[in-house]
Amino acid sequence: MRIFVPRLNRCARCVCSTVIFLLSGGLLLSLACVKGSGPSGPEEFGSLEVRVRVVTPPPLLKGAGGASVQATVADRLIIEVSGEDLAPTRFESTRLDFSRPSVSETVTRVPVGKNRNVSIWAVDRGGGVTHIDSLEYHTVNIEAAVVTPVVTTLIPAAGSVYLQFAGLSTTVNSVYAVFTAHDGTVVAENSVSRAARTFMTLDNIPDKTTGVLRIAIIAVGGDTTHVATREFTFNARGDNTIDLHFMENSGMIAVDVAMYAPGVTVGSYNFNSGESAAVETGELIITEIMWNVGNDNYIEVYNPGDEARFFEVLTTDIDGTVRDFDNVTVGGGAYLVIGRQALPYVNIHTVTTGGLPITTTGNWITLRRGRTGPVIDRVICAGNNSALGWPALSSSNNRSIELSRERYDVIENNFGKNWAAAAELIAGQTNQYGTPGY
Repeated sequence: MRIFVPRLNRCARCVCSTVIFLLSGGLLLSLACVKGSGPSGPEEFGSLEVRVRVVTPPPLLKGAGGASVQATVADRLIIEVSGEDLAPTRFESTRLDFSRPSVSETVTRVPVGKNRNVSIWAVDRGGGVTHIDSLEYHTVNIEAAVVTPVVTTLIPAAGSVYLQFAGLSTTVNSVYAVFTAHDGTVVAENSVSRAARTFMTLDNIPDKTTGVLRIAIIAVGGDTTHVATREFTFNARGDNTIDLHFMENSGMIAVDVAMYAPGVTVGSYNFNSGESAAVETGELIITEIMWNVGNDNYIEVYNPGDEARFFEVLTTDIDGTVRDFDNVTVGGGAYLVIGRQALPYVNIHTVTTGGLPITTTGNWITLRRGRTGPVIDRVICAGNNSALGWPALSSSNNRSIELSRERYDVIENNFGKNWAAAAELIAGQTNQYGTPGY
């Protein structure tokens, strides 16, 4: 392919540089004219080529004739450059097509200098922020007549609060939650009916919103029996933890809430045990869960350490069904499969009926060092509740859920988005999928 570049006139006080990019969507020709003092003098401006990947593309909507069309949520990029000797200078792109997985924009006439901070975000047609950079900013050097690349990932500028409760009394009618900004604006609210395992979500909380989260437990008669309030600033980028305290007539109940990028906050409390979300030691990590296959249910755990770990008593607690396993050793970097019955791929198993009652409606699965010892790992699985990010499984497809190997951590396995349905048949099985033991 031949590319013809027009010849440009050169004056004593102006230097024009032509930059050509071959992109997946075609040819982008960027012409940057910068002021200088002639061929031998210093030039004052450079250029930025910003390449953006959008993590969450806009949703598909139904257009004329029922055809699917892409909703235009993010309309254009805002690029801000600053430095010790440069006040924040903003560049606004033309309208971009965010229905594509990646976009590119070239910004010219960027003042030269070292350690320039580049911040990038996307806005809608009204100027409202829709996506933010996964990093606070990028630090680059801007050189005269040079195009400097900046590669970035945009994440939604809003996130969700997930709340999950176990052991709510039958005297409870519902759970109500609201997040209110300091100016009194209700940012998000929701109410759900009581269930044996209750899950709810508050969505679209903008990044950097400071406000108060209030959770109320409502009795059948309409009275509020427990209330928790906490002021915090929502962060769509980083990992944070905050504590909530439920107030009742007899005292306080503590709940830990973990905040995880890109903007998912999880709060949990088990009213049966009266225990807040405990600190997990991480000696073992729950990495696979087989559910709803009766006696073939199992849990896979992994030892992330280099050395073997010995447990005089290793205890599993699944929604109050507790089982003890004596003298258990898990090798360094090795897996242990805990099953409901003896199977070729099961290392230890229960000897009583109902040992691993893992169900489609979700479970609180806890590993302890003995019945009264510290929590090793706890996963609150929402079952087939895909609204909370867990894999959407039917009750009859006989597939385990597996933790992504890049997310082997006792914190990260609390988030359903880090799990996926198994795709491989278990060795020796014809209709069950999983990878127990590896």
